[in-house]
Amino acid sequence: MNILICDDDAQYAEDVRQHVEQYMREHSLEPSVFTTTDPKSILRRNTVYDLAFLDIRMQEVNGISVARELKRRNNKVLLFFITAFNGYQDTAMDMRAFRFFEKPFDPQRLYNGLDRALEYIDRVYVDVYVRDADERVQKRIPINDIVLVKTENRKTYLRTKDAEYVTYGSLDEWEGKLATRYFYRVHQSYLVNLHYVTEYQHTQLYLRDTIRVPIPSRRQTEFRQYWFEYLKRRR
Repeated sequence: MNILICDDDAQYAEDVRQHVEQYMREHSLEPSVFTTTDPKSILRRNTVYDLAFLDIRMQEVNGISVARELKRRNNKVLLFFITAFNGYQDTAMDMRAFRFFEKPFDPQRLYNGLDRALEYIDRVYVDVYVRDADERVQKRIPINDIVLVKTENRKTYLRTKDAEYVTYGSLDEWEGKLATRYFYRVHQSYLVNLHYVTEYQHTQLYLRDTIRVPIPSRRQTEFRQYWFEYLKRRR
């Protein structure tokens, strides 16, 4: 997990950092925390952050501009805005701010906000182990980015919008991890994200136009019912 703290008051930024790191230690987490008083340094780096604590009003680049760039890199970044001024709150709300903190901040409110943030991350991300050459590498992948999980030749493949990985675990285990209403076990070897279905026929469906998934005869009626219920929920 990558966390950013940016405030042009160095002492204030340090206070936030200490409280965030204390919270993370208490929850047995070891994030990478980058603290800076220079918002331009964030724009020069290409780091993708999961959480960001931003002072809205800074001298050279305001926190709203930094937030826009962070959202461009990762639209699921959680934004915590810290400010002594009220004039920017409407704009910050348009950025889907996760929390606001006034100066001086209340540590207990900070901890409560982090509680909610971790709950959110647990819902929208899944931690997976993938094979990279001969290594076992952990990755955190947004659940919504997963197109399908399939088993083939005794291997399990995870396909996202941007990549395909050889991963670990049976399809039963993956079905438990992705226990949301838009993932469906359409075949004993395929668990698909219905959001990516671009064509549905009685005996098969296509994901992102090109990925064909067969529907066995014994599951065709059940899937048809589920599919139309899914479409109703999407309206």
